[in-house]
Amino acid sequence: MRAAYEHWHEVLSSEFFGEAHALRSTVLYVDDEIEQELAALNGIEDGLAQAVAEELNWVIPERPLLQRIQLACRAWAVDGSAGPPPSLPVLALSVLAATRMASSDGMLKTNFYGRWVQLFGEQSGSYHANKLVHEFSDVAEMWEELHTWLEQTGGLYGTSTVSTGDPYWKIGYPISQALVRGADRQILTRFFAATRLKPNNPNQVSGRELLRRLRVWTSGRDRGLSHRLLDEMESAAETDEALITSLLRRLADDWDGTLHEPERGHRRRAHGLRLVVADQGGRTEWLAEAVDGLPEAQVSLPGGRTFALRKEYGDVYGGLETLQPSPQQLANGVRLEGDTLVLEWVPQDVVLLRMHPHLGEWVSTEYFEPGEQHWILAADTAVPDVRTMVDTLGTRKAREAAGPVAGWRLFKGVRAVSGTGLTRTLDRGGAHVHVLEPQVRQRTELSGGLRIAPEYRAGAGVAGHYLRGAAPDLRLPAGEPPDRLVEVVLDGRTEKLRADPRIPFPLWRIPLDEGEHQVGTAQSGELFTLHDGLHEGLPPGTGSLGYRCVGGTAEQRLAEVDAVESAICGACIADPGALPRTELVRSDVLEAVLIDPGGRVLKVRQRSVPTWMRQRGLSDDVLTPCLEVEVPDGYVWLVYRTATRWSVRALAEESDIPTPAPGADDFAWAHAVLSAAGRLRTPAWRDYVAAASEIVGKRRV
Repeated sequence: MRAAYEHWHEVLSSEFFGEAHALRSTVLYVDDEIEQELAALNGIEDGLAQAVAEELNWVIPERPLLQRIQLACRAWAVDGSAGPPPSLPVLALSVLAATRMASSDGMLKTNFYGRWVQLFGEQSGSYHANKLVHEFSDVAEMWEELHTWLEQTGGLYGTSTVSTGDPYWKIGYPISQALVRGADRQILTRFFAATRLKPNNPNQVSGRELLRRLRVWTSGRDRGLSHRLLDEMESAAETDEALITSLLRRLADDWDGTLHEPERGHRRRAHGLRLVVADQGGRTEWLAEAVDGLPEAQVSLPGGRTFALRKEYGDVYGGLETLQPSPQQLANGVRLEGDTLVLEWVPQDVVLLRMHPHLGEWVSTEYFEPGEQHWILAADTAVPDVRTMVDTLGTRKAREAAGPVAGWRLFKGVRAVSGTGLTRTLDRGGAHVHVLEPQVRQRTELSGGLRIAPEYRAGAGVAGHYLRGAAPDLRLPAGEPPDRLVEVVLDGRTEKLRADPRIPFPLWRIPLDEGEHQVGTAQSGELFTLHDGLHEGLPPGTGSLGYRCVGGTAEQRLAEVDAVESAICGACIADPGALPRTELVRSDVLEAVLIDPGGRVLKVRQRSVPTWMRQRGLSDDVLTPCLEVEVPDGYVWLVYRTATRWSVRALAEESDIPTPAPGADDFAWAHAVLSAAGRLRTPAWRDYVAAASEIVGKRRV
């Protein structure tokens, strides 16, 4: 091979398959700017097209056009496939042609072959042009060889993002590499973090769902992505999504949870901030979920305050209590950076929230879940559009109220109770309709229904036990194009349904007998049971769960145990009376009190870690202090102080909190109330603050 071709091969090998790409997704992205930059930095006089053209066979027509390069690839394979294949300059040139695809010079933006021929200076329709097009199948085989080599080397030179799809599988290979430039990769890692994708995508979020999230993330905002990627993302037809969805899935599967920052050694972890709307919509706060393997971190605002983060109860970080969400932060974004961690809130005008399963507060979420309750926090500029969406949705009991942040409104109780209403709303469109888009599923799921008992048996694979006539809804994965039909199997009976992830299928409409039922698709299914009512006794197998005792010490993992082995399977309660109510506070508490309507104040003390926990040698994460409060009857407020602020929590529903009636000398009660006077805006709490202020005012007199 000529010197120019070999020089380009060495440069491309180092640039795209060097040590820095080990175990990371690698994209062979070459456009005009990168070609010129690589040539200048490495002293290459011949352009990439010229170097490749000099290797083509135009002398002996009966032989392949790329014969010389094909022979070099065969010799490379025989010698052990050391280093990237000799076809790299050809492949890079095909990517360069793909980056030039645009509607100009009399060509359509879909005309890859026109740009391919143009790189060699040939005229469309000529003998040379036709041969370049006809023998492009050999280039496609070289792409397949590169992909196989990357797979076989186990990520040593990078993990492959090479992909293609019908109907243009040959040109799909270079187009897949032309979609994401280097700057796009850096931004996409921010996108993965902002949407809280887990490293290496253990939940197997599909490429189609990632594409949906990316469209939402870029909706109305300039995130800095290239026009080529944005055009492909927005204009991809249902039948042509394979390239971009496959590429996004590969990048997500290989993402290790760090930002793409070569200058920092790809070491900083990243995660998206969540917005919490607490106290029945009375206040907001930022929530940072803890990153695996990073129990502590330090982050700062640009040129501003620094926050020390520490993993706490519920796998969240404490330390952001003093950073209060503001209208500017919600509208313009927040970015907290440190040496090991970056937390970011991407600006948005409409925020969708769903009840957090562990924290018991309304927390921002990435997708709408049909049938579930949601809240929507909307900036005043977006309120008319959101109001119309909610009305079109046909939501029952949706309530509009002043938001906890100035310039924002809160819509409570937003729920899609009608599949027709949800479809009508989404089809109607609008600037903010993307917040009502459900996720694109890859497997069958069950939701809703009247569950009469959970499943206790370890490994039983039963989704739950439901009342007959109130079976759960079936959420199907999206059907593949073109007919969008999914083959559904229910207890061995098969039927094709038009699957729409926006509309769950109500299984309660099907008359089903008592007992077990299996429903799903060929790829995934769910097992559940139906019963006419509650039955006395425990579900079968419940008594077999326990903690095996070996050498007098209980194991930490729950397992199936039999009647003859020593195990802890439960506890004997002599008095079957009701257990006391318990409240948890997820951050370290310096002091806390319970107050009642009549002026009583009960001080709560932090409990020490039990001796048996220390003797077991549990990790520091387990021993992290967490305030656990037993609430006696009559107490309705918990007031507590951390290192940064006072807070208050209602211990009963607003309607169940009695009017305050303290005595004129209940100064301790008044002090406790006024300590957290501004932390809650509900009418009931305002009554208590007014009563406390009256006591303090009399004392001053």
